[in-house]
Amino acid sequence: MKKFALLLALATMLSSVASAAKRTPKWLDDAYIYHIYPSSYMDSDGNGIGDLNGIRSRLDYIKSVGFNCIWLSPCFASDWKDGGYDIVDFYAVDKRFGTNDDLFALVEEAHAKGIRVLLDLVAGHTSIKHPWFQQSAKAERNEYSDYFIWTDGKPAKKPAKKFVNNKSLERDGYFMKNFFDIQPALNYGYYQPNPAHEWEQGYDEEGPKAVRKELMRIIDFWCSRGVDGFRVDMAASLVRGDNEAKDGICQLWNEIFAWYRAKYPENIMMAEWGIPKQALRAGFDIDLLIHGESKICGKIYRPLVCETSDKLVYRDCYFNKAGKGDLHQPMTLYAKVVNDFKRLGGYASMPTCSHDIWRLRRMNRSTEEEQKVVLTMFLTLPTPPVVYYGEEIGMRNLEYAPPKEGSFSSRNRSTCRTPMQWDATANAGFSTVKDAAKLYLPVDNAPDAPNVAVQEQDANSVLNYVRGLIALRKAVPALGTAGEWEYVGDLDNPYPMIYKRSCEGKNYLVVLNPSGRVATGKTAKLGKKAVWAYGNDVRLAKCKTASDAHIFTMQPVSAAIFEIK
Repeated sequence: MKKFALLLALATMLSSVASAAKRTPKWLDDAYIYHIYPSSYMDSDGNGIGDLNGIRSRLDYIKSVGFNCIWLSPCFASDWKDGGYDIVDFYAVDKRFGTNDDLFALVEEAHAKGIRVLLDLVAGHTSIKHPWFQQSAKAERNEYSDYFIWTDGKPAKKPAKKFVNNKSLERDGYFMKNFFDIQPALNYGYYQPNPAHEWEQGYDEEGPKAVRKELMRIIDFWCSRGVDGFRVDMAASLVRGDNEAKDGICQLWNEIFAWYRAKYPENIMMAEWGIPKQALRAGFDIDLLIHGESKICGKIYRPLVCETSDKLVYRDCYFNKAGKGDLHQPMTLYAKVVNDFKRLGGYASMPTCSHDIWRLRRMNRSTEEEQKVVLTMFLTLPTPPVVYYGEEIGMRNLEYAPPKEGSFSSRNRSTCRTPMQWDATANAGFSTVKDAAKLYLPVDNAPDAPNVAVQEQDANSVLNYVRGLIALRKAVPALGTAGEWEYVGDLDNPYPMIYKRSCEGKNYLVVLNPSGRVATGKTAKLGKKAVWAYGNDVRLAKCKTASDAHIFTMQPVSAAIFEIK
């Protein structure tokens, strides 16, 4: 507890100098980011697969919820062996989504409505069918020979598991992959080449230099046409043979950002990195805290909301009615993360979930009230909220969804990629295709499946709860990115979770009890009284102010935000 108290004190102290470290575009401070998996959001042409014009048709809805920025999972031309992350042309929209002109029209209309657009940049690899790789795989040297990482010849033993022996290729050597064998790794060089591996090229050799220039051309192509930035896939892994401090990859991104900031000062970059102090040092505006069980991000996100491991072994997470969660690790580490981004500038945002990990409403966390409680946390943290499509209506994770386009790894990622549920018509309003077998993935056909149309008319719906919560956050600086964050609950008595948000002398307490039992907690006295400002039901949360403390009594599955008067 003493160590944790020191971290919290440091977080409070560093927050006062946050403005000095600030280097991100001003608009990001008030960004509300909506993550869309394009194949699953809205089908405009009736073929069963979502597309860009479908997204365009729903911009008014997106704005109505309170989002002012959308992030699209990959929409570049792909061979679709890994959900769009196996790209065959970085300069073209995949035909399933439409055309480049359709994307430009989406960007233009989104901007007219005050919504920015981010794309997903797959910087680390291509498809094996990409023309660059096809040229690189030829026996005779050419301008693409060193775009990828190849061994010299084929020794009896491969250098590492990540190398692939494809006998159908002309070139005499193994190539390095990133995930699947059909995803050859682009060559950004080795920070510390191994002298025993003559094929390991240094950072400043011609091949890696050419790939860095190509990456900047891709960024420039889309940003020059109005795109507002990117989320970068595998952002930490581009330079090989790096040291523990990631000096090599930081050098690469610092080089790119020196150009990017000068040319596109209002554009941003989000990183799939998971170690904020490294990602922010590299120059990213946001690091995303969600993946990787062994990384700091996984040690925060997963104990809070993941009911199983990647191998589907059940475990107790905090946001579960069983009430067996532990906050020592996630809150201690989150305090450290707050320290890092206050000191370095930028943010470390924790998305609700993503195209790669289960939805919040899953397994034992099955009700709309539970969804409201967990979303209250995600929407009151001191960073730009990132909400995956459908979470704002409490869409269920469909455990029975079949693997699709490489979605099955250690877990079936199709379960969180099912179509958006718009209404109670056929295919949940996602598509007019008559044969449900042609849908990208099955929709939730349960009689009580949540949908937008029904929730629009229900004042107590998850959708309207999210709308109200976002509106409150926008109106109250203490609840936004300007506010300080401090955990003030008792880690040894984790239910309820209690943290303070404060700004310019205004204090608010966020009090959450996801358990199925009454929970009582207290904090030091901050004012004369604590007044309920928002929550899933005013009758579920009570506060008594004693001479030296605020004492909260929270009914099962309850969320409340109290203003300190």
